[in-house]
Amino acid sequence: MRIAVLLATLAAGLLTPALSEASSLTLETSHLIVSDNTGNLSDERLRELADHAQETLKKALAFWSTDFRMRQFGKIRVIFDPPRKRDYYASFFVASWDKKEGRRVRIVRVFGAERSPLQMAHKLTSAVFPHKDQLIRNIMGVPAEEQVGNRLSFPGCGFSSDDWVLAFVKANTVIPVKELGPDGESWGHPIGADGLPYVSDRAKYTKAYAEAGSFGSYLIRTYGVSKIKQFYHHSLQKERPWQDIFGVDLQELEANWLKTLKANEAVSERNVSTALGLFEKDPNTACAAAQKVVTGNP
Repeated sequence: MRIAVLLATLAAGLLTPALSEASSLTLETSHLIVSDNTGNLSDERLRELADHAQETLKKALAFWSTDFRMRQFGKIRVIFDPPRKRDYYASFFVASWDKKEGRRVRIVRVFGAERSPLQMAHKLTSAVFPHKDQLIRNIMGVPAEEQVGNRLSFPGCGFSSDDWVLAFVKANTVIPVKELGPDGESWGHPIGADGLPYVSDRAKYTKAYAEAGSFGSYLIRTYGVSKIKQFYHHSLQKERPWQDIFGVDLQELEANWLKTLKANEAVSERNVSTALGLFEKDPNTACAAAQKVVTGNP
């Protein structure tokens, strides 16, 4: 599956054989190969991060009631990098071909390591369920982050994806799910020359990810985890088989999702109003502002 491919020179550097014990460069857990690409992490901090990543993966596997697929893909490579921009924490999932092993390998790159990583549960879920369709990756990844990961992670940023979508409903700016294509272009999040996505349209990017997360959470609550996994496996053979798996088409699923959100709006009215105000003030800073509201940091 062609999800995203690192540049050849980068992939060659990432896919060197790993050490079996902790070092200043690389260590292994039962499911992960963890390495420091910052050049600044102590052995102790790398061990802490590796333990945290392993525990996060364990929680994600339990959430999805699934196994690790070790035989098919091998261990997940988790690479800790410096923040891409000043104090910008995020994680990305990529897949690349390991010529030595003769198979595709799963790589989660985590940008920022001084604080607790963001989006790790999301991207580890993408590594467990790799898919070329960005919508399917995110309707599974965002709910996993909200349930077992760091609640400050994008797109919730301390609130929930439901809160943000209700804010967009209030502003009448919700993007129809059918317009969220399989690649990042329609999400305001295309792939750059370095093989990693970048934000080209912050407002669209925020709406798209929040909607995918909220829609995915609705599907999980309504149909259950087993049904979502069934949808995932069928989607590897047939493009977005909504009707086949859920018994209704996308239009009806979307209408039911938004109807359910509106029915529960009063429960999170304060968060919705705050989210809308932050987004309308500046979509470029809305996530960071929301994180500050939730943590109480100025």
